[in-house]
Amino acid sequence: MIQEVDAATLDVVTTALKMEGYRVCSLTDKNDNALDMIQRHHPNVILLDCWLGNSSAGQVSQWIKAHFPRLPVIAFSCDNQIKEKYRQFGFDDYIKKPFDLKMLYKVIKKHLPKRKKNRQVTEPA
Repeated sequence: MIQEVDAATLDVVTTALKMEGYRVCSLTDKNDNALDMIQRHHPNVILLDCWLGNSSAGQVSQWIKAHFPRLPVIAFSCDNQIKEKYRQFGFDDYIKKPFDLKMLYKVIKKHLPKRKKNRQVTEPA
């Protein structure tokens, strides 16, 4: 599952993951209810934009962890200090923007359960 405020970034990440055989559920609106989406689609990993407007991404991450403690939550961030801060906000890992696709795939694969090729990773939107 991806929650990304920037439509262009969301489109690139969604397309890149689909090209690698992943199913992707996207939240484009910062007001979408992530808990409902998680319960409905059962994602194996979440990519969460650190800039969600009025919401604190750290609070959203901690809220997800409170309900789904084993669900990996990965921060997307332009913050130059994200490497030092991501754990304090409850994230399992981070992808710094701008990012390259190899890094995106590497971080996602690191947090997924071992899987067979073409196995579903997240549900379709």
